[in-house]
Amino acid sequence: MRFSLVAALYATPKSMLVATLVALVVVEVAADISGDGVFRLFLAAFLAIGIARVIANVAYIRSPQNPADRVATRRWELAALAGAWGFAAVVGLSGGYASLKHAGTPAEFLVGCCVIAYVAGISSRNASRPLITVGQISATCFPFVGALVLAGDLVHLALGAMICALYASTIVMCRKVYDTIVSRHRAQAKLERLALRDPLTGLLNRSAFFERLEQALGSLDPSRCLGLLAIDLDRFKDVNDTLGHPAGDKVLLETAERLRTILGAEDCISRIGGDEFLVLAEADTPAGIAATAQRVADCLGKPILLDLTRVTCGASIGYAVAPRDGSYLDELMRHADLALYAAKRRSAGSVVGYEAQFSAVYHERMELLADLQVAMEENQFELVYQPIVNPSDGRTVCCEALLRWNHPRRGVIPPSVFIPLAEATGLIVPIGAWVIREACREATFWRSDINVAVNLSPVQFKDGEALIETVLQCLAATGLAAYRLELEVTESVLIEDAEEALSLISALRRQQIGVALDDFGTGFSSLGYLHEFPFSKLKLDRVFSRNLVGSRRSAAIVRGVVQITRDLRMELVAEGIETAEQLDSASRLGVNAVQGYLFSRPLSAERLRETINAPIQPTSRPPRRSGAVNAHSAA
Repeated sequence: MRFSLVAALYATPKSMLVATLVALVVVEVAADISGDGVFRLFLAAFLAIGIARVIANVAYIRSPQNPADRVATRRWELAALAGAWGFAAVVGLSGGYASLKHAGTPAEFLVGCCVIAYVAGISSRNASRPLITVGQISATCFPFVGALVLAGDLVHLALGAMICALYASTIVMCRKVYDTIVSRHRAQAKLERLALRDPLTGLLNRSAFFERLEQALGSLDPSRCLGLLAIDLDRFKDVNDTLGHPAGDKVLLETAERLRTILGAEDCISRIGGDEFLVLAEADTPAGIAATAQRVADCLGKPILLDLTRVTCGASIGYAVAPRDGSYLDELMRHADLALYAAKRRSAGSVVGYEAQFSAVYHERMELLADLQVAMEENQFELVYQPIVNPSDGRTVCCEALLRWNHPRRGVIPPSVFIPLAEATGLIVPIGAWVIREACREATFWRSDINVAVNLSPVQFKDGEALIETVLQCLAATGLAAYRLELEVTESVLIEDAEEALSLISALRRQQIGVALDDFGTGFSSLGYLHEFPFSKLKLDRVFSRNLVGSRRSAAIVRGVVQITRDLRMELVAEGIETAEQLDSASRLGVNAVQGYLFSRPLSAERLRETINAPIQPTSRPPRRSGAVNAHSAA
């Protein structure tokens, strides 16, 4: 703002030249009509000040100006102030001299009128600068009003009073104008900040950062490297969920401050949303960019003190280097994102630079996604079923529906590959609805004492009432009794929003639909879920089955879970039973339902109908597993 105001002082050289010429003419005429040579001394003073101001104005215009150079701006401002105040002082002195020495003469009338006009003109020209206006009007009015008072007669005293009133009103007016301009400037600066800055951290927002990135790419020295770092905080969601959003905001502020400390320049850092940051870094070599990325990761991995709590978020970082990995904004950004995706897949706190193979994986993923969008229309999905049996007599009590994708070119694609794609794009919702409907339809061909289990994705679970409506529609369309349908959920759907999850599970249970907690025992608060949520069944994670033989700890845990489920009147299923020894141990501990390769691998619908009509006997050895037999239908 100061730079703009100073520039305005030098923007009207013609007005200064005209004022100087008028002053020269007035004092010359006053000298001629009065015969007083003192007026020519004032003429010489006006001429000297006028020449100095013109020279300064020309020098300012010809000199390169830098708004960031505050010292130079202040120097030019003082030069303008000296010229303005000096000119005003000579005007006031000439008026005062005419009133004292030539009272009542044409010379006093001429010079006095010009002084009054000058005082009035000051308020219109420099009303936005109180410092200049007050200095000019004071330098003019004090000697002139002093002379009017010394004259002593009524006319001069009345004129002095009028000028004093004009003096006061001018000061009030220029202050008001200045406050208005400053408030507008601050409002404009605030709007610019909102348009360019993240309101929480003060860092550049996405659009401003991309503009900065384009400029940096356009002016990059060929001998140097420009790195784009994509940063994602690893455990930020845990902080928000456990300590609340105010604590999350403090983490973001501390992260921004640490990035400023490491990188030094704020205009190369951006918060683009949530817990995601972008950073520009320059170095002589790609190794220098990698070193900077590692320093950032190390710094963000240090604990953060929130009141009396210490939390460690850490950050995963992916980076791309220009011009090696791309010379255009979109290209560099895409490659940095791919590197970040690879870093998050490795482990928390990883730093990964872009590699060409990432793009190949990305393009393959996009092709698979395009194929996934038409897979259901072309009937490429198939459900297979794995029986859950009573170990005492081999009778099938339930069958779990598992989704397979029979790709026309790639063959069978495991759910572990395509389900994340479906969840990321929302396709899991229509696919999941098809799975529920098809599983219910198939279950109508089984004995009435055999249930069907369908896995739910967390994305499906977020649909809330829409999920319940979908389930009820599938039951109505197929005629399957509600109590024969079991929906399996994992702990992840409970962590997202426990209150909403409780409401949905309770609503499903009121419809007599079973709800099972899958992979029980792997979460950090599973016992708490048993207390809060009305599950009808628990599926013990396969890690316990694998360790049942030879592990007293696993046996003790399973024994305890058996007792808990018995007291809560819940069913218990041990997953992953693959050997006769595991089956014997589970049976001795009281487990009354098992699932695993010892009894059956996943079967097609036709094969299943043949199998479940009779008790299923354990095989002498488990069949060889394929790569996808354990994948869930929608999880």
